[in-house]
Amino acid sequence: MKFHILLSSLIFLLVLVATATGIFYQTPGSPIEYTTVRGEQVEFQGSGLYRYDPAWFALEGVVWDVINLVIGLPLFGIAIYLSQKNSVRGRLLLGGLLFYFFYVYIMATTGYALNRMFIVYVAIFALSGVAFFLNLHGIDVAHLPLQVSARFPRRLFIGFTFIMGSVLVFLWLGRIIPIMVNDRFPPEIAGLTTLVSQGVDLGIVVPLLLSTGILLWRRSPWGYLLAGISLSYGLLMCITLPAFIAVPLIQDGKTNLIEASPLLVLCLAGLVLVWMFYGNILEKSDFVSTSD
Repeated sequence: MKFHILLSSLIFLLVLVATATGIFYQTPGSPIEYTTVRGEQVEFQGSGLYRYDPAWFALEGVVWDVINLVIGLPLFGIAIYLSQKNSVRGRLLLGGLLFYFFYVYIMATTGYALNRMFIVYVAIFALSGVAFFLNLHGIDVAHLPLQVSARFPRRLFIGFTFIMGSVLVFLWLGRIIPIMVNDRFPPEIAGLTTLVSQGVDLGIVVPLLLSTGILLWRRSPWGYLLAGISLSYGLLMCITLPAFIAVPLIQDGKTNLIEASPLLVLCLAGLVLVWMFYGNILEKSDFVSTSD
């Protein structure tokens, strides 16, 4: 068994433990009303794995656990199987999902209050980073453009990466700057100590999107590689973000429409592009059948 497959299998088991614990682990307790050092009145969860987190943040954690367990892990299992068969689709899907788990669990490590899964979170993002680069070693990047059909809407995807990157920059700066000026979190995210999601998005996701768009515009083989990774990562994020918006809307009838509206539209476009990209990947067997 190839080493990146072994690592990915271990990551699968660790994510299974982390998600199942987040969903099903229960402790006695009730919500805790607390006044933060910034003077914010916040309700903390008070029970379960996320008992020391604000209740709204704990809810997001459970939503993410459910999506990772029900959708993320089955996709990851498929990617591991296809990658073991040396499928280009499998390698690209695996790379994107390893990036996704790195993203999710580095945020869990730095964002959640310390809980019993802390070491598991660290192991997942550490192993995901190693497996990600080992997986890339098996992709023939130079020939990757030949394995993407000309039917793939390259320019449409380039536009999507620039728009999505720009939207994230404007949305998150629009949230970060007022907090820095007022030294106070808005009520919907009260109880946090810092902005982990915004920091990771601006520091990792936005550069990935913009680099992908630029390299694809130049028709670089690396642009096609990054397209596969960003779309595979985006597949789960385009499911998670609407869930983050829908759950509080169902519970409290409230949501931030300024942030929600552009993200929902872009998530829908992203899901369509994922389908179009993977539908236009040519495997080695496709070349053989064409030549015949």
